[in-house]
Amino acid sequence: DNFGGGKLAAQAMIDVLPNGGKVLILDFKKAQSCLLRVDGFKEVIAEHNEAHPDKKIVIVAELDGAAAEEPSKKATEDQLNATPDLKGVFAINDPSALGAVVALKKANKLQDVKIIGFDGQRIGKEAILRGEIYADPIQFPSEIGKLTVQQILAYKNGDEVKSEILIATKLYFQEDAQNDPELKAAK
Repeated sequence: DNFGGGKLAAQAMIDVLPNGGKVLILDFKKAQSCLLRVDGFKEVIAEHNEAHPDKKIVIVAELDGAAAEEPSKKATEDQLNATPDLKGVFAINDPSALGAVVALKKANKLQDVKIIGFDGQRIGKEAILRGEIYADPIQFPSEIGKLTVQQILAYKNGDEVKSEILIATKLYFQEDAQNDPELKAAK
């Protein structure tokens, strides 16, 4: 559920910026899933800002990170020049989040700016473990695959199939990374 994942990302941003602050969104408008992530994020931020006008999270820009590290690095660098007091970055996937990490390290601001990624790819989980990314809403590809096969079989058998099945995302933090058997096995 990309929309729900965006909502989770916003809640993580609110939690990590309890006094509010300026936030950059690294988006990718060519993918419907990424549009949904950003929409979910913005909906929860708007609700938060309405309820807590003294602790607003201000989205200063939505820049195209092309869902890739290098363009996201460049976009983050550009935004840091325009907004030196940036406090957060929401990136629509882990490569985009890692581009922000590189830019923030180069500017010596990684400790000052909190990054929320998306997906829970191994590279993102490793960055969370290192403390470079604060959190990721993660998806469950094996569950997605299992349900897809079940729906294909149901269709072939003439059974009713659902037009949409939402699979909830879950926030993944550094503590999750420290206990992740996938990451422990690689050490």
